[in-house]
Amino acid sequence: MTHSNNSLATAVMACTLALTGVNAQADVTTLTFEVVNNTSGALKLNRSSWELSLAAPGFFDVDPYGEHSFEANYQTNFGYPRKTPATLREVISYANGDRECTFTTALRVTQSFGVFKPALSATRSASATSTGMDDVKCEARVTEKTDEAPLNYSVRFTMG
Repeated sequence: MTHSNNSLATAVMACTLALTGVNAQADVTTLTFEVVNNTSGALKLNRSSWELSLAAPGFFDVDPYGEHSFEANYQTNFGYPRKTPATLREVISYANGDRECTFTTALRVTQSFGVFKPALSATRSASATSTGMDDVKCEARVTEKTDEAPLNYSVRFTMG
């Protein structure tokens, strides 16, 4: 190989490594939960995937006819290469006596070709189901979202 071919190969490899390093960098996606209690009793977080012992006792509780918001941060990576969609899914449930709502939210991200980084297409969903012994009205909806990585969004869960 000639000197100019060596220099070109080195430059191409350096650019490739630099771009790969940028695309492989992990982001933190923030999901904001807004929990609304339209019942006469306090809501207690009954189930989640979080380590609840790290939070202060009662941190997730929602007073009667009150609201409570909190954020959860998730390590995400939307860089190349990814053949399947990236999915972030969270399931939580709140209970008040024999009434319980199970709330689910999901972020699904697909990639398409981009020159320096992938073009991202995100879909978000939120759903709610009454899962207790006594039936209760449960609602869920996505309220805010950003279209650029790290694709933060907010969900509003209502019970009662």
